[in-house]
Amino acid sequence: MNITKQYTLARWLYLRKVPLIPKIIKIIMRILFSCDIPYTSNIHKTVQFPHHGIGVVIGHDTVIGENTKVLQNVTIGGRSGVRANPVIGKNVIIGAGACILGDVKIGDNAKIGANAVVIKNVPTGCTAVGVPAKLLNSKL
Repeated sequence: MNITKQYTLARWLYLRKVPLIPKIIKIIMRILFSCDIPYTSNIHKTVQFPHHGIGVVIGHDTVIGENTKVLQNVTIGGRSGVRANPVIGKNVIIGAGACILGDVKIGDNAKIGANAVVIKNVPTGCTAVGVPAKLLNSKL
């Protein structure tokens, strides 16, 4: 069973208030794939985790839209102790090692470069690269 199916099963059980099995599935995912993808996050069932989501860490309240691709060693979550997690749109590609931190919104069809650190919103269709991330093809 791949990581997306495990997450989907855990999320389905969590939403139906099954108390223990989602936690067990999360532990199994952590052991098998070295990732932390909580069932409390809202990840669309078409999101892809190539390389079985190795090293991926996602915050509890994160939202990830359909057809997004999250490569290995990506961190998506809160920043500076504030529990405000990113909202990622549809058809986004997040490169290996990227960090998306804080209360940011990533627009549809955006691209996040490998090892980029995103701490500001990325508009629809833009590419963000660097530390901190800057927009490459923004018309703003």
